[in-house]
This record gives sequence, C-alpha cells and structure tokens, in this order.
Amino acid sequence: MAVRRFGPIVAACLWALASPRGAAAQAPPAEPAAAAPDGEGELVPPKPLVPIEVPFPPEAPPLAAPIEVEVLLQIDDQGSVAKAQLVRGAGPPWDDAVLEACKSFRFEPARWNGQPAAVEIPFVQRFAPPEAAPAAGEEERLGAAIEGEVLEMGTRRTVPAGVIVAEVDGRRFRTEAGADGRFALQIPPGSAKVEVEVPGYKRFVVGETVAADQVLHVRYLVERISYNPFEQVVIGKAVRQEVTRTTLRDREIRRVPGTFGDPFRVVGTMPGVGQMFSLLDYPIIRGASPGSSGILLDGVRIPQLFHFLAGPAVIHPEFLDRVDFYPGAFPIEYGGYTGGIVDGITRSGQPDERRVEVGVDLLNSSLFLRQPILGATGTLAGRYGYPAMLLSAFSENAFASYWDYQGRLDGKAGDGRWTVFAFGSFDEFGEVANQKETVTAASLFHRLKLRWTSGDDASFDRYELGLGYDEILSGADLTGDGGNDANGLDPTGGGVTASNAMSSWVVQPRASWRRPLSKSLALHGGVDFSWQRNQSQLRVEQFEGDLVAPSWVAQAGMFVETPWWITEDLLLTPALRSDLWETDDARRYSLDPRLNARLRLVQNDDEQVWLKGGVGIFHQPPRPPVSLPGAGELLLREGLPAALQTTVGTEVDFAAGYLVDLQTYFNYMDPIFFDLEVNGGAGDDGFEAGQAQIGRSYGVELLLRKRDQGMLFGWISYTLSRSERRTPDGWKPFDFDRSHMLQLVAGLRLPRDWELGARFQAISGRPVNPWDEALQRASPFTRFDLRIDKRAVYRSWMLDFYVELINTMISREQIAEGSDASVPYIFPTVGFRAVL
Repeated sequence: MAVRRFGPIVAACLWALASPRGAAAQAPPAEPAAAAPDGEGELVPPKPLVPIEVPFPPEAPPLAAPIEVEVLLQIDDQGSVAKAQLVRGAGPPWDDAVLEACKSFRFEPARWNGQPAAVEIPFVQRFAPPEAAPAAGEEERLGAAIEGEVLEMGTRRTVPAGVIVAEVDGRRFRTEAGADGRFALQIPPGSAKVEVEVPGYKRFVVGETVAADQVLHVRYLVERISYNPFEQVVIGKAVRQEVTRTTLRDREIRRVPGTFGDPFRVVGTMPGVGQMFSLLDYPIIRGASPGSSGILLDGVRIPQLFHFLAGPAVIHPEFLDRVDFYPGAFPIEYGGYTGGIVDGITRSGQPDERRVEVGVDLLNSSLFLRQPILGATGTLAGRYGYPAMLLSAFSENAFASYWDYQGRLDGKAGDGRWTVFAFGSFDEFGEVANQKETVTAASLFHRLKLRWTSGDDASFDRYELGLGYDEILSGADLTGDGGNDANGLDPTGGGVTASNAMSSWVVQPRASWRRPLSKSLALHGGVDFSWQRNQSQLRVEQFEGDLVAPSWVAQAGMFVETPWWITEDLLLTPALRSDLWETDDARRYSLDPRLNARLRLVQNDDEQVWLKGGVGIFHQPPRPPVSLPGAGELLLREGLPAALQTTVGTEVDFAAGYLVDLQTYFNYMDPIFFDLEVNGGAGDDGFEAGQAQIGRSYGVELLLRKRDQGMLFGWISYTLSRSERRTPDGWKPFDFDRSHMLQLVAGLRLPRDWELGARFQAISGRPVNPWDEALQRASPFTRFDLRIDKRAVYRSWMLDFYVELINTMISREQIAEGSDASVPYIFPTVGFRAVL
C-alpha cells in the first residue's frame, strides 16, 4: 500500500496519527543482547580492600600549600591495578610517589550485571603540609571539638573516607571520616582553619571558632570535580555476540544538540538512519518503513513512544540508563520486526538513592522524584507539554498538548530483583478556526509492567507481565459537535477520510532463561505472548474491501539461541525463532533461522580487531508506518511481511576509548505492506488494498566514535546506500532513499562546569519523481545545531541551564513531494533543570 500525497508537515503528522576495551578474558561467555537479566546494565563500583594511601615522599621539600596529582586507574577483573596513567601531575617526586603507590592498591572487582569487570576510574591524591604531632595525652587536654559529617554538594550524598585537617595557632590536627561520612576532631579552643580533603573533590576550606569545652556540630558540603555519573567506565566487559549494536549513554543521549535532550532522538545521528523530516522522531532504518522497526522500552513495544508531531518520547529521560541501537541482524528475542531496533533500557533505583529534579523549557515542564520506601526505591516522574512555539513555525491555526507520567518501585528479595513500573501518556491535536478549538486527533494509553529477575549474565531467569489500556480518536470533530472534521482537514494527507474511536485492553507476559552448558557453550531461550481485545472498531474508508480493525489479536512466540565459542577468538551464535499471529479472520505462522559470527583477529593492550557478520530471516505482522493501537494487523489475512538481512563488517576497539566500525549490508524485503510513500506510483489514488511490494536496500556504513571518557565525546557517521522498490518497469528508488548521509556530533566538557555541543548533518535529497526515466532529487539538506550547558552547584542543590539552537543555518528542508516545497526554519530553545 502506498500513500500518494504527503502534503505539508501538519498534514503529514495528521496522516501519521490517523493511519498511524580493553582486553576481554579468554573464551568469554557472550554478553546477552540488550537484556542483561534485569533488562539493564548495572555497574557496581570497585571497593578498596586495603587503605588507599600514598606515603609522603621522604625526599620531598616542605610544602607551603596542598598540591594534587590525578591519575587514571585501570582496575582489572581481579581487582588489581593493571595500569596507572598520569592525567594531571605536580612534578617529581610527587608524581612518582603516586604512580608507585598505585601498584599496591587492591580492590574488590567492579561488577557489571553481577560479573567481575575491568574498569577505569579517576583517582586524585592530595598532598598537604604535615600536621604537628601532639604530645602524648595532649588530645585529652585540648578542650574543644568539631563533630559532623561530610556530604556531596548538590546531591547531599554521604562522602566517606574524607580527611579533615584543622590548623590552630600554626598547629595541625587531623582525623578521617568514616564510611558514613561522620567524623570527630579534638582541637584547642580558638579560631581554626578547617580543610576537608577527599580524592575526586575540590578543595574545601572554612574558618571555625570553637570555645573552651564546646563541641561544634557542622555539616561540610564538598564539590565534586565532575558530576558525570559514569566516570567509572567499563573497559573489560565480556565480548558481545551482536553484530551491529551501538550503545549510547549519559552525555551521549542527553546532551546532543538538535535532540531537545531526548535520548531516543539521538538514534537519528547513527549510520543508516534517515527520517521523514528531521524534526520528526520516527527513523527510517536502512531503507525500511518506520513501521518495520521497533522503538521499544526494555525490549517491549508500547503503543506510542513519541508525543504527537515533534514531541519528545513519553518516558522521562532520567528513567533511561542507555539506548541500544541495532540497524539490522538484531538479537533473536526481538520478534515481529523486519527493519531495525531502538531499545531504551531503563535504570533501576538504587537502595540509598534520593533525587528531586524539576525541569522547564520552551516545550514542556517536568518533575522527577526518587526516594527509598520501605526497603525499596520509589520513583515518580511526569511532564506536561505545550508545543505551541514549535507548531507556530508550520501552522498558525494548529494547537496541541500532551502529558505523561511514570511511577516505579524497585526492590530485592533473596537473590532476585523485582520491579513494578506504571506509565502512560495523553496527546491531542487540532485546529483553531473562528476562535473555536477542534480536536482532530487524540490518544491515551496506560501500562503496568511487573518484572522478576534472578541470577547474572551467565545464568538468569527473567519473568515479566505487562497490562495495558489504549484509546485512540482521530479524523473527527472530537469536541462534541459530531461529524467529520469541520475544518476540512484530511488526516491521512492522501484523499482518505477516517473517523475512528477505539479502545483496547492488552496482556503481555514474557519469560526468558539462560544457562551455561560448558565453558564455551550457553543456552538462551524464552517465550512471549500478547493478547489484545479491541472494544470498538477502527474503519478506514475508501479502501477496496473497507479495512476493519480485528476485534482481537493474539501473538505467541518462542526463541532459542546457543552462543558457542568454537575457539577463544571465534564465536558463532545460531538462533531460531517461531511466531504465531492470529486475529478473528486470519492466522499466520513464521519460522526465522539466524546466524551471527564474530572472529577476533587482533588482541593486545591497545586494541581489539573483530571481523563480524550475520544472516537471518525476519517476519512481522503488517503494520502502518506509525504505531496505532489495534491497526497493526489490518492485513494479516494477506500474509506476513518478511526480510532477508545480511551484514558483514569489521570493528576496531582502541583501549584509549576510540572505536572504528565499518560494515556493509544487503536486505531483501518481500513482501512489504503499508509502505511509506509520498510520490505515488501504486495506483491513481496511491492505495491498492492488499497489494504487496518487493524492496531491497544495500549500502556501506562507517562509524568513527570517541566514547564519553574525559573531556571530549562524539562520533562521525557516514552512510552510502540505496533503497529501492520493484515495479513493472524495474527497480525504482524508495521515496525516502538517501544516497549519502553524514552526521558529525561532538561534546566538550569545559572548565567551571560548562559544556559545549555541536552537530552537523548533510544528507542527499530524496527522489521527487522515482517513476520517471530521468530521476530527479530534491536539493541536499544541511543542518548545524549548537548547544551550551552550564551547571551551577550550590550547597544543597544544583541548577543545570542549557541553550539549544536548531538549524542555525536556517536551511530549507523538503516536506512535500514537489522539489520546491521546502521550509526554512530555525528553532531556539532554553531550559532549566534543578536537582534538589
């Protein structure tokens, strides 16, 4: 099926709504795909087993003031310091003393999803003038004391192992804070200069006056050198079995210009990803329609991930730990897709985690709360949107609003972890005419997810249950006057009028297991099921046969894979998936065999070089380009869309944090239903009910990446590709085919908690007449975005402020089928985020 006319951007959106490092251990077990046992990557930092002390160099000259030496420690999966790299020195003999002492440090190893892992962590050693040693018994005659606790400025978290030094009349007195940050220091009465020394924190100095026989109670707030929550970087994780996964987190998903701070939008900067329009969020991955790719949360498809138009995702960004992107050859547990996968992995609340965050920008206001509750950790979040400013750039008469909410409890029981997660959203869109608002589209959904997990990466059990309610209204005057759209809007943008009101109940249980069969072989399998009851019908008119949403839809799937290390450098992962889809008028079955392989060519202290490849068959139910409740199986009676995906590539992972990933791919898609087209060609009106198409896509993708370690992060992604559809006259370019796509992303951490980000993209124009012999394309599109972030840290809270300027070049972007139908725009926005 095809949509012939796309029209301007507002009509396009209405149409979418209506039809919606290091070295690894030898022979390591494969890392599970996007799904550690609890659905997320959890890092437990290393813990010192011996005092982390650097002796004062005996040959050192006297110090008049404290000095610091900063090093980067590489701690292996046994807890030993494999390497200490000088980052910021103070010269001899201080640097030598620190580097030598680090060799004797011993730690309880860090753990990634329960397994020992090598990590990098910063370490700062402060040398201060030695305090005078008091005479024997003098402490009892000092006559005054300072007692209190050391907390982190901005977050009020406990800071353990701090050194507190007080100077009184030229004499220095010293003590150390305990694991709870509390300390007690005996001093003589009088004026004291108090200094708190904590590795990784800025120098803290305060003056105190203590009277004789007085105990002064204090609370000292020390400021971190950096508030990056991922300063401890995993470098020795087990080798993953996937061929094409890219994982982004922290600054890489929250501070990329042009994304409004939305993690899911960052996927648009990855190789192989195009878009209908650069401000819309639904990716065209390797030439496949958006309905062929899964945009998921913890591995599960939800009815609506993005708010209407160019709105953000319906999940607060602070819920997300990372985003996993698979352009193809994705893991076997993802069933029902023939394109790519974008999976947002949420983060469990830690037992002692407390956080209050309030955010305001030009598009929405948000609230995020996290607090321990009766042995568990509770989280509440929500946003209210007012995207009028963005809409005004394209239509003076359009209006929209949205809200979303999330509530979550995380806890532990025995050797297992449990989660209760409720979330939902509401959207409405319409037009204003004669001072009257007419709602033309609205949607609402609620979800409740229960999850139980036990074990670790090597062996785990995971059980999940999802319950939901969905409601969609579109293509009508929803204000109560009845009738079709009074303003004459065509919600489909293609000559189709839809008047729909439907609600659905959903049940989604899942279970998966993993067991090691030997040191080199593991078994991973699972089952999933989905049942949906549509309480009213969705009917789209002017189709042959008058398509009707089924009254119920059921899906059952099972999968198994066996990661097998044939040698310590060669991993083969054969897998098989089977699915059954059924509605009240059709039943379809699929069997999907797949095989992934990874061969390590080089491994040393500086780099790893891998050759990788994958081939597999993928099926899904017919699904519109944009997710719409109840409309995913309209044409199930006609068959299942299918794709044969092949990928071959190589990646070089440098210990210094750089990655080079080069891969080629070829995908053959037969059949295709509900294809995303704007140029027609499948009939006079662009629709031919039940007609299937055949497509293919092929290309080369390059990713040069600097991971988020240190001051700089970023990547360069480039795609050279073709995406085509077969016609009676031969192969023609897909309407959203882009021959060249280039993305440059960079973020730089500056002094005084400033950050600067930049993004540049250049893409070929899409075809405007693919059915003519002389192919023409729209003009290429280029865009340059800037973002500036500033963090101000106060005694008990922090304030983040950012300015983002989208399309600073005011480039024109094509939004309709005519080559001259393009819109110039520039979109500035500012935002505040207070962390209490």
